[in-house]
Amino acid sequence: MTKLHQLADLGQAIWLDYIRRSFIEQGDLESLVHDGLRGVTSNPSIFEKAIAGSNDYDEALRRLSGEGKSVREIYETLAVEDIQRAADVLRPVYDETGGDDGYVSLEVSPDLAYDTEGTIEEARSLFAAVDRPNVMIKVPATPEGTPAIETLIGEGINVNVTLMFSLDQYDAVSEAYLSGLETLDAQGGDLSSVASVASFFVSRVDVKVDRMLDDIGTPAAQELKGTIGIANAKMAYQRFKATFNRERWQDLEDKGARRQRVLWASTSTKDPTYSDTLYPDNLIGAHTVNTLPPSTLNAFRDHGTVALTLETQLLTERARLEKLDDLGINLDQVTDELLEEGVEKFAKPFSDLMESIEEKVNRLESNGQRMETRLGDYQKAVDAALGQMAQEDIVDRIWRHDHTVWKADPGEITNRLDWLHIARTMKENVPRLEALVEEVRADGYTHALLLGMGGSSRAPDVFRRTFGVKQGYLDLAVLDSTDPDAVLSHLERLDLERTLFIVASKSGTTTETLSFFKFFYNHVVSVSSEGEAGDHFVAITDPGTDLADLAEKHNFRALFLNDPDIGGRYSALSYFGLVPAALIGVDVPRLLDNALTMASGCESCVVVGENLGAQLGAALGELTKAGRDKVTFAISPDFASFGDWVEQLIAESTGKSGTGILPVVGEPLGGPEVYADDRFFVHLRLDGDETHDAQLAELQEAGHPVVRLNVDGLYDMGEQIFLWEMAVAVAGYRLGIHPFNQPNVEAAKVQARRMVERYREEGELPSGESSPPHPQVLRDFLDQAPSGGSPSPNSDRGYIALHAYLQPTVRNDAALLALRSQLRDRYKLATTVGYGPSFLHSTGQLYKGDAGNGLFIQLTSDAARDAEIPDEAGSPESGITFGLLEKAQALGDRQAMEDADRRVIRFHLGDDVLEALDQLAEGAA
Repeated sequence: MTKLHQLADLGQAIWLDYIRRSFIEQGDLESLVHDGLRGVTSNPSIFEKAIAGSNDYDEALRRLSGEGKSVREIYETLAVEDIQRAADVLRPVYDETGGDDGYVSLEVSPDLAYDTEGTIEEARSLFAAVDRPNVMIKVPATPEGTPAIETLIGEGINVNVTLMFSLDQYDAVSEAYLSGLETLDAQGGDLSSVASVASFFVSRVDVKVDRMLDDIGTPAAQELKGTIGIANAKMAYQRFKATFNRERWQDLEDKGARRQRVLWASTSTKDPTYSDTLYPDNLIGAHTVNTLPPSTLNAFRDHGTVALTLETQLLTERARLEKLDDLGINLDQVTDELLEEGVEKFAKPFSDLMESIEEKVNRLESNGQRMETRLGDYQKAVDAALGQMAQEDIVDRIWRHDHTVWKADPGEITNRLDWLHIARTMKENVPRLEALVEEVRADGYTHALLLGMGGSSRAPDVFRRTFGVKQGYLDLAVLDSTDPDAVLSHLERLDLERTLFIVASKSGTTTETLSFFKFFYNHVVSVSSEGEAGDHFVAITDPGTDLADLAEKHNFRALFLNDPDIGGRYSALSYFGLVPAALIGVDVPRLLDNALTMASGCESCVVVGENLGAQLGAALGELTKAGRDKVTFAISPDFASFGDWVEQLIAESTGKSGTGILPVVGEPLGGPEVYADDRFFVHLRLDGDETHDAQLAELQEAGHPVVRLNVDGLYDMGEQIFLWEMAVAVAGYRLGIHPFNQPNVEAAKVQARRMVERYREEGELPSGESSPPHPQVLRDFLDQAPSGGSPSPNSDRGYIALHAYLQPTVRNDAALLALRSQLRDRYKLATTVGYGPSFLHSTGQLYKGDAGNGLFIQLTSDAARDAEIPDEAGSPESGITFGLLEKAQALGDRQAMEDADRRVIRFHLGDDVLEALDQLAEGAA
């Protein structure tokens, strides 16, 4: 017996808030029904994402468009077909329960939320079109919707009443239901033939109230966070019991009427720090329905608790509501606002749905494809891999958080998979981001500096370079270098009184990040006061970290606690990426919507042969196993910075256990003559951009595998982020590695700490072995590389990595680019470039964890000046400088590389970095 069957025994039916064509056709719905699912509700947002992000409806869209149907007619035809199919799957449940369950819900247009007669007319039309006894028509509980509910029930039409937030709404809706039954009875109708549920929304109450509690900020306010939604729902259930225990109801029940069950809606947690089964666990009771999205359903099936909880702690719940009122928060006003906002939230997905249908029809007419693969002979291996994935239900198991896809041990897997759902969660948290942005703009802030490393900094930097800064928003820069010139350059250019600092670290203990914070905090204090300095700082971290404590201690303007079940490199669509994105004026909801569109195309109900994440992941894995392990990116110029984010994702996820995929980003394309047979090219092509078309066509003709990803616009960044997250997870499965840990990253940190400890004890760092930057020395070192030839499946063909412990500047960028280009052309080896210590938090894992075929060139210099790192924020005492820290990190990294038997050479460039780099480049020509 499953948990869903156990819940049914307690009187609660579980319905699924999800429907799409492939989910029905592939048998997924039928399988869930077998496991105890008892109903389905439709959702225009899911429908829209399925149309835009998958091939589910392509055939039907071509047919209906060819028949000359309008966009609205196409929608209604598709929706009715889906509802009919789902109703037929659920019909056995309807029959077995005597009509109590087995329903599928379809909503009237949100445009009719305030139109009584329009709602009645459309509900009649939809009910007749579906022509199934187990369909419910969703009608919102607006003042105009309530009389429509009464009329529809009186006509024997099943109604799912939506958007209920308050007890007053519940009273009005239950009255409409009873009055409708009485009308039906007076007309001689069969009361047993009509059913209704009253959908009471839960988590949205907490989202809104929690923000108000945060604004109050007192301990008493904080204690109420995450409790009011459940308390409000439990009071509604008490109203339900009272309503259906009165004599008026008893007379109707005697004539065959069914209770209008309370349905719990909005039951996924929107605060990523709350339990993902918070609402299902606490709202279990008789005569109820709980409608869950797939992620919450999977979570409850995995670790939810089955027990009657709906009538527990009622005195405590009432006390919480009284305390809320004592704090000055009027719950009635909150729920009134939620109803108004709810109508708007339903209207926008419906509008987006119409637009998506039109756009998809146009794309189909032009034969446009999101992904095109030209893999040559490798396609057979990829197809075989996809076949195996289908047999093993890999995609479905990924969505169910099944760690055995990768390893038997769940460590750092089951608690690293919330990236699958974070885009939907973050949509509910957009108001908090918007509130921060408006607050700092109103306070006169004009600039922001993000202090972070690796996964905490890559996405913000990409967003800034891709989208720029919207007029009137904060000009963001990212500091991820301990080079003293880099640190001081930001200090000198910024007006500290008008700068917001974003301190970002998942662990909350990142050495570089905390060093940056202490440095800038002290300088902010110098232009304001210690009491006011905290207003200049925002923290993003996991719950319970040292950084969270620092934010409280120093009274930061805001603290964003991220979902702890997401790894750093998978955190672009969480607070780590979206707080900075909002500050520069990125349309965050649009970015998230695009991510959800791609997620829809990667879901388990999409057959693997059409699942973009599965296809791309299989290609990455199989080509790597065949020796094509250097995935080389050619990206349209306006989208090019995306490569810096995907570089970390691929390298840190796959570079371990003696294997790895080397992401080659920023290396200029060359002709076929400069490449060996270890390359796999990926073309991210913005619509209309032809920059790389000719060269990639030539490379494809020469036999190199090429994948082209067609990008419609900059906001497709959201799609690409999710696509690559899924693809890399799939590639990890194909390669037999754990894609969510980073076992070798700590090695360089340990060595750097030892260097710092030595400095504290002896007053100096070891000088470290270095070579003069002479071209012949470089050539002698690189002559260790394999000379070329077609690789075997276990190719040992190497690559060249430049590790630049230098100040990141435009001039240094250009000099390093010239050097890597010369090295690539001379040796036919893939090249990468990373500034230290930043790369240690991204590609550093691959360099120490792969097969060991890289040739590593460490570049250091003499900094022109230095800056002290305070021992504590607000203290003038300092035991180390940024220059010493950078040197310790370079020395530590080299030692870690040598300990891992990597081939590494260090060139100390002195104080004229550009001249030394030019020398090396000329010698490599």
